[in-house]
Amino acid sequence: MNASLPVLSVLFAVLATAVPWGLPADATFILPLVVVMMVFCWRVLPGSDLQPYVAMLLGLLTDVTSGGPLGFWAVMTLTGAIAGGLTPPLSDGEDLKRIWLVWAAVALIVASLSWLIASLYFLRWIDSWPIAFGALASIALFPVVLHGLLWIKRGRLKPGRRIIYGRWT
Repeated sequence: MNASLPVLSVLFAVLATAVPWGLPADATFILPLVVVMMVFCWRVLPGSDLQPYVAMLLGLLTDVTSGGPLGFWAVMTLTGAIAGGLTPPLSDGEDLKRIWLVWAAVALIVASLSWLIASLYFLRWIDSWPIAFGALASIALFPVVLHGLLWIKRGRLKPGRRIIYGRWT
């Protein structure tokens, strides 16, 4: 695997957050959270080397492209990178459920942290619905993103199914 693939794939997702997709205001939290999810997944996949400081710089670029306060998404991607680094890597015989459950916990932590930081930034309690919707959508999209990153990593999806689903294939 090329060492630049994780960085380039996350960079592509960062640039996608800058595109005006015409999403309703409630769904604007989903795209930057996909960036955090990709950082988490690359850190969990064995053999990929995405350093936390690179993830933080990509989060800072997300801040610049999305027009948010500087450092907001940098902290979130750093949180995802640290959590992915602490999670035991996905290996043969293990299934998707454990990694998915860890991501669900990370998504809820990132959503809670995001809500608190955003409330402090605006000096009022902000509506939590868009953040909660983004966190739930990221949990639902996790297998799709993981399969996509496995496809990028290997250039094909089929051999990775045994690694993801373990004994169920």
